[in-house]
Amino acid sequence: MTALANDERQELAQSVRAACDRMASEERVRAVAYGEGTDSLEGGSGFDPALWDVLCNQVGVAAIALPEHLGGAGYGASALGVVAHELGRALAPVPFISSAVLATGLLLDLAEHDPDADKRLAALAEGRRIAAAAVTEDGGLWHRNAVTLKATQSGEGWHVDGTVRHVLGGTVADDLIVVANAPDGEPAVFLLDPSSDTVVTEPEDVLDGSRPMATITLNTAPAIRLSAGPVDDVIERNVSVALAVLSAEQVGACERVLEIAADYARTREQFGRPIGSFQAIKHKCADMLVDLEWARSASQAALQALDGNVGAADESDWRASMAKAVCSESLRNAAHANVQIHGGIGFTWEDSAHLYLRRARTDEVVFGSPAQHWDRLATLIKLT
Repeated sequence: MTALANDERQELAQSVRAACDRMASEERVRAVAYGEGTDSLEGGSGFDPALWDVLCNQVGVAAIALPEHLGGAGYGASALGVVAHELGRALAPVPFISSAVLATGLLLDLAEHDPDADKRLAALAEGRRIAAAAVTEDGGLWHRNAVTLKATQSGEGWHVDGTVRHVLGGTVADDLIVVANAPDGEPAVFLLDPSSDTVVTEPEDVLDGSRPMATITLNTAPAIRLSAGPVDDVIERNVSVALAVLSAEQVGACERVLEIAADYARTREQFGRPIGSFQAIKHKCADMLVDLEWARSASQAALQALDGNVGAADESDWRASMAKAVCSESLRNAAHANVQIHGGIGFTWEDSAHLYLRRARTDEVVFGSPAQHWDRLATLIKLT
């Protein structure tokens, strides 16, 4: 695994931020996520293909963690976190975590069982294809009991039945990776074609339009089994990477929320003086800063543990849960404080404050709630 040097980290962050500044303005995010002010095909879909094309082919965000023989850079979770941080600042409506992190990670780790793995991964890296992964029944915390899909074998082929909800990026996926219970009761990983007549994808009415999700029903859907033995470790590691990268995205959003709140507090006047001069507003901004730095530290600890740069080899799981819990709570608190600081604007829909509040509330439950991850953390470090 190649380490990302400090100058490379800065250059990568600048490239992603430049693309988002140019193509993911608040107006554009509103148009893509909610169809406001546009009649284009992507309006309201929650996915911006033009931005994703630039990020994949000009910046290379989807190839960062792929090995060099597939056209990737071979970087680890920390590099993915750099990208996620900038995407979180802009609330960029692209399937980075769902496709480039979780689904691509599973496909890469289990590539030996997919005859078209190299072509598929190359297409994902170039943004020509998008993948989504469903590892639990409801898109929440990963554990064996959360797997409800059932797989059956017919001759040399496999079929999967069941329904999964809240599949992140499921509405735009060209490849679908699912975890289903095999006949022996063990979870196994399968690859399916979402365009098959046996796969029904229904877009969900989500709180955050820039986070499209789907309910997917599989009716004896043909599938390729990607795992030949136990896959718990593979799933857990890739989920941990997704959690850590999501936490970096939350840190980016939290950072931007603080900037928005501070700028407003400096310019909005009440009783002849900026509201930022009032003690109550100062306290809110100070609390937001403390939460931000706490979240940044937790996220970096998780990313570095996954890259083997901090802690013992078995610490990545609990550090990922800690990062998810801390960053979810920090972004939620910051988003609510930002709305309160903007209390005099009238309707929050007219301001960016509500966009970050929607993202905060959505990310709070994606891959498991903070309470679930605190419990998981306590179990992993044997506090209970």
